[in-house]
Amino acid sequence: MKAFIFTFGCKVNQYESQLLRERLARDGYSWADTIYDADAVFINSCTVTSEADRQCRQLIRKVANRNPGAKILISGCYAARASGELKKLSPRVEIAGAASINLTASAPASITAFDGHSRAFVKIQDGCNSFCSYCIVPFVRREMWSKPTAIAVEEIRTLVANGYPEIVLSGVRLGRYDGGLVPLLKKIIALQGRFRIRLSSLEALDVTDGLLDCMADYREKICAHLHIPMQSGSDAVLRRMNRPYLSDGFLRIAENIARRLPDAGITTDIIVGFPGETGDDFEQTHKLAASGIFSRLHVFSFSPRPGTAAEKFPGRIDAGIIKERAGLLRALDAGLQDIFWKRFIEKKLAVVREGTKNTLLSDNYIRLHSLDDINTISDSLFNVKLVSHNGKPAATCIS
Repeated sequence: MKAFIFTFGCKVNQYESQLLRERLARDGYSWADTIYDADAVFINSCTVTSEADRQCRQLIRKVANRNPGAKILISGCYAARASGELKKLSPRVEIAGAASINLTASAPASITAFDGHSRAFVKIQDGCNSFCSYCIVPFVRREMWSKPTAIAVEEIRTLVANGYPEIVLSGVRLGRYDGGLVPLLKKIIALQGRFRIRLSSLEALDVTDGLLDCMADYREKICAHLHIPMQSGSDAVLRRMNRPYLSDGFLRIAENIARRLPDAGITTDIIVGFPGETGDDFEQTHKLAASGIFSRLHVFSFSPRPGTAAEKFPGRIDAGIIKERAGLLRALDAGLQDIFWKRFIEKKLAVVREGTKNTLLSDNYIRLHSLDDINTISDSLFNVKLVSHNGKPAATCIS
């Protein structure tokens, strides 16, 4: 049997697809060159936005039409949320559900590689029970789970030994890792090998002084980058979102990160067009985003999710207004990225290769084009000097 796996969504989904890949290989599957040549097509779905849903349905229809002999197996969050909706697309659709490739305390599992990537994502936590009013995730990944520390450390030991220079610790609510992130980080840091750790998205309230102390004490091992979703800079909107902070509290946390880790990249998510968002609400968000704290913004348009509280909120924002506001934030993002990387011109940065292109990623989350042939460099984690090339961040190797 030839299989093909297609993944939508976040780092957790990408990890689970790799776990599925290794399980299928052990069961004797080989790999099809394309999704249309496979005997079994596994689609790992996402349902965070309506666009993610639409893309998944579109792919299922294409496979059903162009590969009439294939089994179509759907897993992931969309499958967990609306299995009946997906089954209607084709009689060949089978629902595996999120649990089929989810890790549980009773059946922990690990990966040994991360196909197609130069960095390895490692899922150490799952589940969220915060129920922000816009978010579907607690409905499809409600059970809080943490990978046992010994299994996580051994998994990372294997990945480092197999040549992965950067390990990205991932989870739905990463900061709620059972036992705490700091003790886990210290055990990982003690492993042999030349590698570094990056933390995936963290809720701002989970960024403790203890975590920042650890990141500062092990600067060469832990990437100076934190992604903390803000979502809005308006207190009125944050309350309707059911976020656990207001704008001043969030800003204090971000400023504390910048003070403790002055070279760190601090990135964030912002939702535009939340129901009832006024022009003044948006101005408050824009002002906070432009405060000089952030190195990058990820901008999303509000997407009503079935069953969430926000789906029924009044005051839907016109699509044209959402597009205009998102455009203003994306223009701000471009400027913030420029300001941040230009701080490091002529400075040394530790980088890893990213993908198969001549692209490098610094520990503080700057993507650089290499002006040298990186294929001649034997190390997978090495130092470069950041330079400006045609107005873009670039790198020349120095070790």
